[in-house]
Amino acid sequence: METKTNAPKILIVDDEIGPRESLRMILKPHFNIFTAENGYAAVQMVSQTDLDVITLDLKMPGMTGIDTLKEIRSVNPDVMVIIITGYGTLQSAIEGIRHGVFDYISKPFSVPEIMQIIDKAVNRKRLNLKIKEFLKTFFEESSPDSADNPNLLVQGGIQGLASFRWMDMGLSDNQNCLEFAKVLATTLEAKDPYTSGHSERVCYYSDVISRKLSLSPKDRTELQIAAYLHDIGKIGISDRFINKKEILNSTDWAVIRQHTQKSIELLAPLKLSSNIVSYIQYHHEHYDGTGYPGGLIGEHIPLGARIIALADSYDSMTSTRPYRKPLSPGEARNELSRCSGKQFDPRLVSVFSDILKEMEEVLFMTHHVKNASLSY
Repeated sequence: METKTNAPKILIVDDEIGPRESLRMILKPHFNIFTAENGYAAVQMVSQTDLDVITLDLKMPGMTGIDTLKEIRSVNPDVMVIIITGYGTLQSAIEGIRHGVFDYISKPFSVPEIMQIIDKAVNRKRLNLKIKEFLKTFFEESSPDSADNPNLLVQGGIQGLASFRWMDMGLSDNQNCLEFAKVLATTLEAKDPYTSGHSERVCYYSDVISRKLSLSPKDRTELQIAAYLHDIGKIGISDRFINKKEILNSTDWAVIRQHTQKSIELLAPLKLSSNIVSYIQYHHEHYDGTGYPGGLIGEHIPLGARIIALADSYDSMTSTRPYRKPLSPGEARNELSRCSGKQFDPRLVSVFSDILKEMEEVLFMTHHVKNASLSY
């Protein structure tokens, strides 16, 4: 294979030679290309080569695409993975988000589309590694005094990170801020198996709701940024409270409830818009006024905060936690309905329930068609 000096390394994983070779020919002039015809070969390649991007087919014999993705993540958590498939379902999308998929591309794809997404993935990896290196300075190599006082990390680390963000990366508009928020949230969550991918999924659900509500592109982007950063204040809360396996007492709750204010303090140097800040600050308010930190009622709670509250609760209920097993999608949807008008905005519950029902119907039909085809 002809090696291009300093060119990104791309691995194409597809069991079909036609799509595999077509993509190889498209990418070959610009990148160093490797190929694998199954998941086992892909995992072996990942263990031997420092890759930048992997394009991964979902439907493969032997090790499935999702199983391959899980193995890849255990070997190299930093490589960017792009799913290229004609088989994707909403379930595979959520599963992919859980394991750090960068993007999805449906077959057949256009050349400009694949080139644009791979370029973005390469740039994201570079940004990811720079931020990780920066965070390591403040969060892993901090002095014992600062480790005992998260506020020192907040004041020093994020203020420095704000300067790093604007000056070194040249990020200025909301779209670039969104990219930054993704990397920051993903990096901070990566150490905890219980929260890994949580902000990504909350962003996914929030965006689905916002599209149903026909929010403007600007409002959608601000909502996505807030969704990624909604729990960032928890880095200032001891894991003793966050991951406690026993039922939380009133003191525990008082400590955990500080995370919304800690988020605002931590993010202040980033000079986010007032909308983004309010969505983060008030995403634990309840529609009936019993939430925190302000006891806001009904539509006095910012719309973005109401949306994130719904998405956050649904993902928490359907995810494993130290103190309980996950609810099924149907059980979680019923719980949202039970709390409609109390914890959640009734109109948003109705919209989100319809979305979840559509998801369940798609998954049922996919399962039905698959079983029917196996019976012949």
